Amino acid sequence: MRVFRLSKRRAGTVLGPLEDDIMEIVWAEAEPVSVATVHRALGRRKKALAYSTVKAVLTNLAGKGLLRKRSEGRSNVFSAVQTREAFRKGVVDEVIGSLVKVYRIPLLAHLVEHVARDRASLNELEKLIAERRRKLTSG
Repeated sequence: MRVFRLSKRRAGTVLGPLEDDIMEIVWAEAEPVSVATVHRALGRRKKALAYSTVKAVLTNLAGKGLLRKRSEGRSNVFSAVQTREAFRKGVVDEVIGSLVKVYRIPLLAHLVEHVARDRASLNELEKLIAERRRKLTSG
């Protein structure tokens, strides 16, 4: 299980700020990326980082199972194990799943309060609940 952290910079994340920046670069590329490619891209976005720092973070992300690492000649290249969307869905599944186990009623109350803010949203929520109810009774 990943650790979900709330931060001042973002609403919440499972990645550190540099890990997040690096993953965004990897996801944006159509092909596997080298350390040098990521290092250059980061240099254009923010203050310069040591090449060894970028290499270490890429290797750590591979160790966490987020990147695939393979040798290409004398260097390593990295590619994302899953798409940005699949990663985000997985994070949401983990966070919500753990909240449902421990805080089921407060979570449901919060969702109703924040999702169903107007008549149209409340109707959408009721429609989803009715749909789920039908699936449970027919299956």
